Amino acid sequence: MINQPYIGFEGPIGAGKTTLTQLLAAHITAKPIFENVDGNEFLADFYGDKKRWALGMQLSFQISRHEQLRAVLSSRATAVVADYTQAKDAIFARILLHGRELRLYENISEGLNADVVRPDLIVYLDAKDQVLLDRIRRRNRPYEVSIDREYLQTLRDAYECYLDSIQAVKVLRCDTSTLNLASNSELTNLYMRILDAASARS
Repeated sequence: MINQPYIGFEGPIGAGKTTLTQLLAAHITAKPIFENVDGNEFLADFYGDKKRWALGMQLSFQISRHEQLRAVLSSRATAVVADYTQAKDAIFARILLHGRELRLYENISEGLNADVVRPDLIVYLDAKDQVLLDRIRRRNRPYEVSIDREYLQTLRDAYECYLDSIQAVKVLRCDTSTLNLASNSELTNLYMRILDAASARS
């Protein structure tokens, strides 16, 4: 039994990572970690010109994520729930970067990731394309208007490659297409699935 688990959510944009991080952390009195999306000054430029700004965006996220995870996890005295894991850096980098930019990114990443603790459980969230696109539109971030089904599938494929390659971290898959956040019973059942998976023996 893991008394103070570190649980990280992953999945395509709009799958519910941040919402469920907030809800699960409150439910188990854990420390929540939220990705600083709005603090990345390259993000809006990236969605306007992905090739030009991908490296700047990725490095900015990498530094921010590393600082957050290292600060919280190095002296962890309570459970932690995060709306991302360090795996997100590599997953997105392999989609967006190529050649010397990817090599530079991976060289930097190797040193940074050496002192970051792996999660006890990755909860991989996904939903139907139309559900994801509707959620993206509702949160009304101007730089996300270019996201389409093709990009969502590219993200899924990259996540699948990563999830198939890891063995040291447990993974729980959840479809949030019909998850009713107003239903206490549905949320309680989801929390139980996650906590049971986190505490199960490998």
